[in-house]
Amino acid sequence: MPFPPTTLTERLLHAVKRLEVETPADTRVATAYGYQVQVGQNRQLPALITTRAALAQAQAVTLHMHLAQGGEPLRETTALRMAGATLHIVPHPNAAIDLAALLPARAITAWGQANPGRSLYAMWLDDTVFFPEERWDELDALESLAIIAATEKLTDSANNLPLILAAHSASHPLLDWSGQPEFLLGARLLPGMWGAPVLLMPGAGRAGRNPEALAARSRYGLIGTLRGGVGADPQGIGLVVKARETHRLLEGVRREVTERLKPN
Repeated sequence: MPFPPTTLTERLLHAVKRLEVETPADTRVATAYGYQVQVGQNRQLPALITTRAALAQAQAVTLHMHLAQGGEPLRETTALRMAGATLHIVPHPNAAIDLAALLPARAITAWGQANPGRSLYAMWLDDTVFFPEERWDELDALESLAIIAATEKLTDSANNLPLILAAHSASHPLLDWSGQPEFLLGARLLPGMWGAPVLLMPGAGRAGRNPEALAARSRYGLIGTLRGGVGADPQGIGLVVKARETHRLLEGVRREVTERLKPN
């Protein structure tokens, strides 16, 4: 890679992954983004956030990750296939919410055992990427957004990174569209984008790459997950599950993993 990821957007480029989901009927492509779940005081567990529909009837899921050298990402990627005991899916605790988490820890461990001396580059996000819930009242009806997605057909075979697509809110983010914890966005939507993170984008450009300059872009952060298209033109209007439901999904992951770790 020409540079290590520094900004939130660059970190998200490495945190966003392409999923190839094998079902009894076909293989579908979806997007997911990585998050480090804190389980207890001393344990962290990687999770990939995507949609429940993307993982429906999954028999196997293939995840592509960059290789690493000296702690920095290489352009080369490798495939991790999760099936059977290594396929671990946790749906949102509310069945009406189209979110789910894929837990790749077993597959990553198995890959490391099979490839001694080699390393994977993993970028796992944390709560700092979320636009603060207490600041949602600042949002206006028309907001500039960005989607980071690993599309089905348009891929960067040299760098193996996802796309960044401009978008805008199509309904007021503060309102729950049709009574659900969702809002609409307008963008050019492509197959494979469901599960992509949606970011609030206050404006283009930056003052520098140092932490102070990055911190100055305070109206910037993750506000939801793209789950599908709607209306007469499903390629132009998308549904976004609000970020508060991502937090609830992650709490569900913590509870399930904590229960599994309890001694019998």
